[in-house]
Amino acid sequence: MQKTSSIFFFGALLPVVMGHIGMWHPSVYGFNGDGYSIVEPLSNKGFDKWWMHGQTNNPPKNGAVLELPAGGKVTIELACNKAQTSFGGRKDGNDPCPPDTPSMHAGTPVKDNLLRGCALAIAYTNDIKKAKPEDFTVFSVNQKCVKNRYTDFQVPTGMPACNGKCICAWFWQGQESANEMYMNGFDCTITNPGKKVLSKPQVPTECKNGNGCVTGARQPMYWANNGSQNIKFSGDYFRKPAYNDNWGFKDGAQNDIFEAGSLQQTPSAEEEDGQEPPVETPAPEAPADGPTPVTVTVTVTAAGADCPAAETVTVTKRGRSNRCEHGGKRN
Repeated sequence: MQKTSSIFFFGALLPVVMGHIGMWHPSVYGFNGDGYSIVEPLSNKGFDKWWMHGQTNNPPKNGAVLELPAGGKVTIELACNKAQTSFGGRKDGNDPCPPDTPSMHAGTPVKDNLLRGCALAIAYTNDIKKAKPEDFTVFSVNQKCVKNRYTDFQVPTGMPACNGKCICAWFWQGQESANEMYMNGFDCTITNPGKKVLSKPQVPTECKNGNGCVTGARQPMYWANNGSQNIKFSGDYFRKPAYNDNWGFKDGAQNDIFEAGSLQQTPSAEEEDGQEPPVETPAPEAPADGPTPVTVTVTVTAAGADCPAAETVTVTKRGRSNRCEHGGKRN
């Protein structure tokens, strides 16, 4: 159910529609729209409408990205309407929606035991049109979300760098609501990156009391919509999918998302410049009755019959000199 009320904003009386919570930042797809569409419920919508909240054609302006500091935290702003954020002129308060507490779907007043948490997930592609649901890995969870307007998310140490940018998404699940999920997509980048490698994300499962939880990298939970669902809901109102321990998600950074002992390969200087890396030539094997051969690399800077100018020549020395001198002569 949507509610309409009025607030004074920049000296004008504007109608403000409320009823649900969303993420607000210039990096969010649809941020520059009507101030409400990106918080609309997604229940029973087709894939093109619920995926990225149907905003893939409304990218951030001026290349806006949200920086995610590996090993640190990022604070995002949550609210029921853009007018309830700092981007809409609000200057104080930490309630995501003062005029409409039920929009948080966790009781009135909000009860901690009814909060079902939020998650941030990342896909290592820089094209939102190529990002698929199964590409996303949940890297941070806040189990008390959406209680506060300013909400902190811890970022795991060692997160690898993006290629210019990555595609990220914010996910939320309410309790006192219809069977529905919420998400917003945004452009992101990793600062202070590491060189760990993310494992392939698996589908999470319900694991009440910590029994049978899926561990390691996990996908976000897609359900209550049409198309590309990965969670089969039991139908029990009190067992809705949640970003908490009952679904295998610990509070804070998800530090188990990486492959054990793996690191990204660091490119050589030649590879970074687009050149082929040098190939090492192994030394020839020594004959059984001869001395150990020595491989010598000589850079020739003068032209000659046998050694063209500026050519690198590899020769083998077996007890005597055998190298190119200036003029191409051999001694």
